Amino acid sequence: MNLKIQITILLIFSLVSMNVAQQELKWTSFHDIKDSLKVKEKPILIKIETDWCGFCKQMDKEVFPYKKVAKELNKSYYYIKLNAETKEEITFNDTVYKFAIYPGSKKGIHQLAKKLGTHNGQIKYPTIVLLNSNFIVEKLLDGYLPKSHFYYWLVE
Repeated sequence: MNLKIQITILLIFSLVSMNVAQQELKWTSFHDIKDSLKVKEKPILIKIETDWCGFCKQMDKEVFPYKKVAKELNKSYYYIKLNAETKEEITFNDTVYKFAIYPGSKKGIHQLAKKLGTHNGQIKYPTIVLLNSNFIVEKLLDGYLPKSHFYYWLVE
């Protein structure tokens, strides 16, 4: 293979790699969100999920890496994942939230997931919650949306 072809292949590979890197999502945490908002106010997207949720995994695989979705999230939002079954205490908006066990059961839900994601008395996974910079719920999506529909839900 001659040098010209090798350089062309290397250049194409570099451009593709740069584009992928630009669209990579860097999820933040509840711990860091207050400091981030001090730097720049943006809405906050919270994806409430569980380890066993197939649609949650499908969104991570197909929806969030979608170029238009990733670009919009990187430009306009802070974004956080919340496992609804985490045992970790989370301080959010000056309140401490914990995992709560259902009465008479070994199963439970994190109080913050319940507070943010309950819609019509129940929670579905995944649930996407959009908060404004004052932590007020602006929009809530309970369930899966394909990538193009999710993008339009995100920007409307």
